[in-house]
Amino acid sequence: MKLAALFNEKNILIHMTSATYPEAIVELVGSLGENLGHLVPEKICERLLEIEAELPISPGHGVRIPHARLAGLNRLLLAVGTSVEGIPIEASGNELAHLIFLVLTPKTQSTVMLQTLSSIARLVSVESNRKAMISTTAPARLLKILEESGIQVKKAIVTADLMNLPMLTIRPDATLRQVTQTLACAEEEGLPVVSEERELLGDISTRMVIEVGLPKYMNLISDPQVLSEFEPFEAFYRKEDSLTAREVMNPTPLCVEPDTPVEILAHEMITKRSERAYVVDDKQLVGVVYRKDIVRKVLNL
Repeated sequence: MKLAALFNEKNILIHMTSATYPEAIVELVGSLGENLGHLVPEKICERLLEIEAELPISPGHGVRIPHARLAGLNRLLLAVGTSVEGIPIEASGNELAHLIFLVLTPKTQSTVMLQTLSSIARLVSVESNRKAMISTTAPARLLKILEESGIQVKKAIVTADLMNLPMLTIRPDATLRQVTQTLACAEEEGLPVVSEERELLGDISTRMVIEVGLPKYMNLISDPQVLSEFEPFEAFYRKEDSLTAREVMNPTPLCVEPDTPVEILAHEMITKRSERAYVVDDKQLVGVVYRKDIVRKVLNL
């Protein structure tokens, strides 16, 4: 289904005059009118602001997407508002919203919610789309922009909807010292090892690095206190400039394709006890999904 088909002119507010972000949300909710059924607009606004405080969705570039799953709602409802001057998000006025997309779905429709959020994010990631929507002077023209974008709302959640771009990678010829320095700067526990052509060769984690510094026979030692008699991580420091990432890495990390359904992704990560899955397209690393992404982006909407 095209994203444009989910909007109508009544729910497109051009050049909103709201002085604050909460006021803008009230205005957008009000545009939905009788579509809200028996739901109380004030309660919806309260819930939206609660979610915004806990889990704000901001693709950047002056775009905000207040959203909520509501018991008693029968179908997906969308509204959008524009502001050339920008509506202050906080009282300080340091951040302004120029495009505000309101997304409401029935309580049980988390897939619809996620896919709609993903579609809007793809739409506003294109600068020309943002500029055209903000500057337009008529709801009909904004609808036309949505139509011309060709953005679709998919029916299923796939890995590509959850993945993150891998910011840090490791080369296979990196020394153990270089690997350790990179891991120390990373937020995650493990990083991909890639070739110059970004082909995924394996991955390396903090656990693997630590294991280099421990005796191979450690699992045979009944009393770990014995280890205190040795120089701390002596084996590690002997090898830090000679051992390479290729020799330490796991050559068979969990890999999935971008169109892998989220249910299969979750099953693979749990059964294989993997904290992360690398997204590969034609052997090229295109992203990574962590277990917390499933919790944060699918279960915590």
